[in-house]
Amino acid sequence: MAAYAAALGRPVLNGTRAKLERQAVELLGQGLPEAWLCDRARELAVRGWADLVQHAERSTAPIEQLHEVPGTGRPGPPEWCGECGDGTGTAARLNPRFRKVGPEDARELCPRCHPDRVARATV
Repeated sequence: MAAYAAALGRPVLNGTRAKLERQAVELLGQGLPEAWLCDRARELAVRGWADLVQHAERSTAPIEQLHEVPGTGRPGPPEWCGECGDGTGTAARLNPRFRKVGPEDARELCPRCHPDRVARATV
C-alpha cells in the first residue's frame, strides 16, 4: 500500500498496513484494476479513512475499460501498443500510467493503448 503511505506522509501502522494489503489482494482478485485501487487508497489517506473495501464499494470514480489478460481469464488494461512510453517498454507495458506520447513538456495519453483514451473512444 505504497500509494496510501505516500499520501499519508508518514509510516503506516502495522495493523492498518496488514488490513489494507489484505483488502487490496481481495479487490485485485475480483478484477479491479491496480491503478484504480491505488487512486482509491490515496483518497483514503487524504480523508483519514482506512477501509479500502468500503471505499471501493461506494466510489463513483469510473473504472477504465477492462480487457482480458491473455491466458488468465482475468480483466486487465488494454495491451501495450509498443509505440508509447519513451521507448522504455517495460514500464509502459506493465503500467498503463506510462503510456504517454509527445515531448516531455506536453505529454498526452496514448490514443492507442492508454486505458483512459481507449475507454473514451469505445463509449
